Amino acid sequence: MKLIIEENEQKMSESCMHIVLGAMMQDKRVNISLTSGRSPRKMYEMMIPYVKDQDKFKDIQYYIFDDGPWKGQEHGPIWDEMHELFYTPAHIPDSQIHCVTEDNWETYDEEIRNAGCIDVMVIGLGWDGHFCSNCPRCTPMDSYTYKILRDDQVKVNPTYRPRDNIPYVYTMGPKSLMRVKHLVMIVNGKEKAEILKRMLDSEISDELPSTVLKLHPNFTIIADQDAASLLNPEDYRRY
Repeated sequence: MKLIIEENEQKMSESCMHIVLGAMMQDKRVNISLTSGRSPRKMYEMMIPYVKDQDKFKDIQYYIFDDGPWKGQEHGPIWDEMHELFYTPAHIPDSQIHCVTEDNWETYDEEIRNAGCIDVMVIGLGWDGHFCSNCPRCTPMDSYTYKILRDDQVKVNPTYRPRDNIPYVYTMGPKSLMRVKHLVMIVNGKEKAEILKRMLDSEISDELPSTVLKLHPNFTIIADQDAASLLNPEDYRRY
């Protein structure tokens, strides 16, 4: 594991962007997986001018690692948010975007493996230690992509809200992420300082699913100073 602490959100976003763009410059098919949420917004703002309408990036393939499709529809809020944040303003056509769905979740890992695996994946760290949609107390730690009832997530995590229009959630599991060639986690803000320290200091457990990511052979955490404010970087050189 490599821990990078940057001065602020801007510097954190720049560092992550350089990793992603570097992977995209490879002379082969490149598979990228990007996260939704608050943490990557600055990075996407900076990336869009580099990617938009660039012929050298026309064959990049993008993979959405989790979604909870709206009832009766193929996609859900993650698909919608990623289009709003990045795909639409960057002029990425849907033909280059792959998403886990009701129809493909059982074969999603095989599809990705046959495509050469994901070269770089950017994820965030949830306030409760979740990653992707791998949530506390309901993450099968030895699983590839799986399907879970939203009600089951809510049952063991009372702070989660039930959503009648999203009955199921599909997510790449811990084993899926272990196949990613370079896994990058971005963490920013004072409100993430405690959970980041807990993740780094805790034993691997489904109480804090993100702890399993410390087993990844090429795992980089990029945090701003606020998120890293409770850390002594020297303590983590052992990883």
